[in-house]
Amino acid sequence: MTVAAHDPRPKKVQIADTLRPEIAELPDGHRLASLRELADRFGVTTVTVGNALQILIDEELIVSVPTRGYFVQSSTDGDDVEVPTGPIDREEINAIHSEIRQLAARVAELEKRSDHTGSA
Repeated sequence: MTVAAHDPRPKKVQIADTLRPEIAELPDGHRLASLRELADRFGVTTVTVGNALQILIDEELIVSVPTRGYFVQSSTDGDDVEVPTGPIDREEINAIHSEIRQLAARVAELEKRSDHTGSA
């Protein structure tokens, strides 16, 4: 399945809207397909899929576990997600750092949009 070019919704929204009912059918803690697999499925880049998954994370439907993947969020409160314990290796630190950079970029973009809409 690819995203529809004639659909006025952004690609990330189309993907999130497609995945939302599928996720509702999965058990808590179920691992989703990888970014690459989802990108291939929808015919988009992994960045676009990542943005779609971020929508679902924001809606608390899924959770990202660095170096592990994306998982269906527990229907309780999200604190039940098993996060690996033990020493953190360099790869995990890099993954966390990368996510922080992505979040900072998203915040900057939102602030930029807010500045544009506030000055109109």
